[in-house]
Amino acid sequence: MINNPLVSIVVTTFNRKQILKETIDSILNQTFGNFELIVIDNFSDYDFIAYMDAFNDIRIKPFQNNNNGIIALNRNYGIGKSIGKYIAFCDDDDIWFPRKLEKQINILKDSSDKVVFCMQKHFGETNIFSEHFGIGPFPFRQKTDTKSLIRVNCIPFSTVLLKKDIFDKVKYFSEEKIFIGIEDHEMWIRMSKVSNFNFIPEVLVLHRVHKNNAFSKISSIDKGIKKLNQIYSNEIQARIVRKNRNVISLFLRNSFNLIWCKLFISMSNFSKNYK
Repeated sequence: MINNPLVSIVVTTFNRKQILKETIDSILNQTFGNFELIVIDNFSDYDFIAYMDAFNDIRIKPFQNNNNGIIALNRNYGIGKSIGKYIAFCDDDDIWFPRKLEKQINILKDSSDKVVFCMQKHFGETNIFSEHFGIGPFPFRQKTDTKSLIRVNCIPFSTVLLKKDIFDKVKYFSEEKIFIGIEDHEMWIRMSKVSNFNFIPEVLVLHRVHKNNAFSKISSIDKGIKKLNQIYSNEIQARIVRKNRNVISLFLRNSFNLIWCKLFISMSNFSKNYK
């Protein structure tokens, strides 16, 4: 099976040894097993290759490559090493529900669409007063036409599965420093010009919130958003990085989010382990 994997999963990592194990375990435990797991390490301060070998799974293909502070470089490196018909991405601190790949493959195999994504639930350093809380994107908020994506990125990175041949049209992630933190947003916009996006209104991914998340670096992300404004100014004004909400507005928004959590997430033993 591993000689002809249908899906190539690309994970980039750096110095997150224990968290990385949780991510890899969630991938290896997928109900759909015909995949290769390409893990690219930015030369962490532990024996990464030995750590990958300890999983004792031939589907894991470890590599080390210096990304010079540009995570898109190692994502592109992983795509270049892939041999699957489909590509999936997962950050090294996120968790997949067991049927994530199975459900997405069933959607794309019978569709002319090139991309499918789903909902995610935030967990970790988050609470009802946090900026990142609950689940998303809501089904009524996910608009993936080009103009809508320019304004708001509603596609969570670790939820995406796509047909590899789409890269023949849009190429890979931009490696420009200006897009650090929003390189996925920039690429979704380009993809929206050549394909529709399919959406599964289910929570199939858990997104870990902590102080080192890319979206915590607002100042650098703001520069990338301004660059998108310049590029697409002839189409529609791009979004501006959201200002921090006050405590009251966060509480009201997140209380509403809690109601949707009850509707869209299965409170199974699996999900309860990641609050």
